[in-house]
Amino acid sequence: MSLTEFFRKPRPDALTWLQAHTQKKSTRFWFLFLISFSVVSHLLGRLVKGKWWMNDFDALICGADYMRRGLSPYAYEPACEGLKAAPYVYAPFLIAALLVIAWYGLKRSFPNLPLHIRLLGYTIVSGSAVSCGNIAVICHAAAIGTALMIRRTRLPFLLVVLVSSIIKPVFLTYLIVLMYDARPLRSRLLWSAAGAAIGIGLYVWISRTAGPLYEVWQKTIYDITLIEQPGYTLLAWAEWVGLTIDHPATLIAFAVYFPIMALAGLLLCDLGKLSLDTRLLIGLGMAQLINPRMMSYDMLFLPTMLAAVVMVARDYGERTFSQVSWTFLWIGVAGFFMAVLPIKDFKPADIMSPAFVALVLWVSLIVIRQNKDIIRQTLKNPKPFLGDIIQGRL
Repeated sequence: MSLTEFFRKPRPDALTWLQAHTQKKSTRFWFLFLISFSVVSHLLGRLVKGKWWMNDFDALICGADYMRRGLSPYAYEPACEGLKAAPYVYAPFLIAALLVIAWYGLKRSFPNLPLHIRLLGYTIVSGSAVSCGNIAVICHAAAIGTALMIRRTRLPFLLVVLVSSIIKPVFLTYLIVLMYDARPLRSRLLWSAAGAAIGIGLYVWISRTAGPLYEVWQKTIYDITLIEQPGYTLLAWAEWVGLTIDHPATLIAFAVYFPIMALAGLLLCDLGKLSLDTRLLIGLGMAQLINPRMMSYDMLFLPTMLAAVVMVARDYGERTFSQVSWTFLWIGVAGFFMAVLPIKDFKPADIMSPAFVALVLWVSLIVIRQNKDIIRQTLKNPKPFLGDIIQGRL
């Protein structure tokens, strides 16, 4: 057989290949071992080496102690006896939240979303996301729990997003979930816009009433959470090319990035005619990718969302699904090797996050291409489309 014939020979998609090669208990074990290696090895390492746990929890206690002593809680190197606090103030309560996220990502049933394809992306989940004790984990679990109620009512989800955004304004990206709902587009727009207006208003109000510690708080946020820890999405990418957080080019880049990604997810949901559960899953995951400062603890259920995006490609031909699914598998393989390689000051998410964004945009383009006649007709004559939105028929 020639090389050309070898590469042209039809091959099964990655999901079919995985299912066929994990029939035995031994192969299933090694598959799960490789997927969970990054998290498990990190946690075991902390236990063996006696490293400190929940330093974000310590930050809350130490911050409170600083205030009791009449000092600013926003110390760069907080020093409290018996604690090893991170230089910022976040809250504890973690185990229940982690269980909710694990159940949602790995156990909850979704239409057309097998476990094998879900697991592939989990090689990039960091053990530090579990061990740090950041309050974001609790916020994510609360968002998941209330998103499950959206079929009946959207108010609890909106309240969780607004409360979370008081702690971390970037949590307003969760409002994208309301845009991906299965209700009429007019209703989705109104709820999302109202949430954004209230969230921004709350932040402005807190900023104006924060008292004498406001300037210290803002400087700490800028220096610690934006300069030293820019995350793995837009702020990190800006840093790669030498741009500061407040550089006009960074702001312009976000003004372009946000609507492109938001629209990509919306087209996936609406043109792909996805179920409500899958739409909400994609919305919850897109909220992380749109977040300009996505951290390791924001990626805990992101692989399941990416798996849902990959499965959308299954409706557009065997060859298309094969290409997309194998790409996702190789992303997972690359994530594993990058996690185990001893490279100083390097984290897999540095490379994986742009790959995730590219994967979402790729599948979105596949969906757009398959619906190009509908899109072209709508753009040519948008009046009926806009009329349907205004009347609540779409």
